[in-house]
Amino acid sequence: MKLRTLALACTAILLQACSPQQDNQDAVVQQTEQPRSDQPLAQQTAQILQPGGLDANGRQPLSAGSSPRPRKVDDTPPPRDANGRAVLGSVPGQVGSWEGFGSRPMLRFLDEIPPGSIIAYTPAEEAMNDPNNFPKIRESEIPYQPWAKELFAARSRTRFEPYVRCKPSPGPREVATAYGTQFVEFPDMQKMYIFPTGGPRHYREIWLDGRGHPENLKPTYHGHSIGHWEGDTLVVDTVGFNEKMWFDSDGSPHTNQLHLVEKFTRISLGRLKYEVTVDDPGAYTSTWSSGFYMDWTPGESFQFVCQDENLASELMVGSGEYDSIDRSQPIFP
Repeated sequence: MKLRTLALACTAILLQACSPQQDNQDAVVQQTEQPRSDQPLAQQTAQILQPGGLDANGRQPLSAGSSPRPRKVDDTPPPRDANGRAVLGSVPGQVGSWEGFGSRPMLRFLDEIPPGSIIAYTPAEEAMNDPNNFPKIRESEIPYQPWAKELFAARSRTRFEPYVRCKPSPGPREVATAYGTQFVEFPDMQKMYIFPTGGPRHYREIWLDGRGHPENLKPTYHGHSIGHWEGDTLVVDTVGFNEKMWFDSDGSPHTNQLHLVEKFTRISLGRLKYEVTVDDPGAYTSTWSSGFYMDWTPGESFQFVCQDENLASELMVGSGEYDSIDRSQPIFP
């Protein structure tokens, strides 16, 4: 119990030190409510890692790795290559990465909240009325199969996300990871690489040479990605996923039939539009789409080793009430 309390206290201190600060005009001085040792561990962890409630400005508090919403959307034209196409990543003389995903959760407006959910969320009306926010799908509109809806509700109560236990994630969760994501294109190789900073030290390879998906793919965390350009938009088609990960931070269920179509468009110097269509007949009755905007953050990346920097160690190795959880089951992948 003493070790648990110490770990949670240290987590709170680290999050206060690492979370981005707003400027003086928006700054709000808050006392962080410390978790009680008699609370369930899931509730204690959620209280620190996914703060609930609103700040003095009526907004959801920021968590580690998230960025404050920009005051004004940047309308400076994006940088372009020699062929006149927008560049998704850095250009000579510029270093930076893409961060954020707008309102919480990542892919939905939470107009329906599962009972007992500890998901951090922006109030649905606020998120839907924000002109700078991407028009995400509403939770009530997601075409779940019955088992998938129940699984999402269960995941929302525990938040046992594989990502926080240092496992790779694909699709939206890889793109909008903590501390920024970089896109690096190699025209001579006809490839694009996506390098997230947070999480495990992983990357995704996107083939741009016109090939198709191979037959009999071995399921993997990232799947097999092929892409092509439609004007300034990179369109990426990915199949071949395993069922050991979450493709978003929300806990949307999937099966090995998951097929993602993503679109990446740099609409200005400082803003990237990300769109995704989810096609998984094993978990949903029809396809559904969502997305988010990301903001450009200048500056070099840094080395993040998930096993050393992870702030939810008890969710990784188990302790106390979590010792009895069977993590081999799909509900706790």
